[in-house]
Amino acid sequence: MHFAALDFETANYSDVSICAAGLAVFTDGQFTESRYWLIRPPSGHGWFREDFIAIHGITHLDVREAPEFAAIAPELFAYLAAAEVVVAHNASFDLRKLRATAEHFGLTCPDFPHLCTFRLARRLWPELASHSLDAVAAHIGHEFQHHHAQDDAETAGRAMLAMMRQVRADHAKDLARILGLELPCFSESG
Repeated sequence: MHFAALDFETANYSDVSICAAGLAVFTDGQFTESRYWLIRPPSGHGWFREDFIAIHGITHLDVREAPEFAAIAPELFAYLAAAEVVVAHNASFDLRKLRATAEHFGLTCPDFPHLCTFRLARRLWPELASHSLDAVAAHIGHEFQHHHAQDDAETAGRAMLAMMRQVRADHAKDLARILGLELPCFSESG
């Protein structure tokens, strides 16, 4: 099975304020590749809130020479299109940002099936006090730098693998079925 894990960091509450993107690729149960992009949010969406900076550490100075999303989109979209499934922790956040940013730039994002590792973890490990990414990472014994898009993507992917191993699922669709969740498709229409 070949899947990709995705994570975005944002400058502010705008759905078009992506300032970093991370992607991790897993093939046949192994972490095989990752990518990280600093991204300059488009004009009108690029103010950096202090509370967001405190979370991820990225400032306007870090992205002033970075490309806008449209420049990295072809590479990112190729990874998403090639994956059998795309996972993200709190996927609704990341997919909302992806949809809005692609729309802002007039880009056509590929369709892809996706799963949320937050929702999966809540189903599989209801005993955890929290299902945040750092709590799930601690549960599976994985250390990482939280709120760094590349590390967060890799951690979501490793959580996916741990969940698949626990229920002996060979594919994401099997994991979703066992846990009673759908495997929805991301598309331009919603």
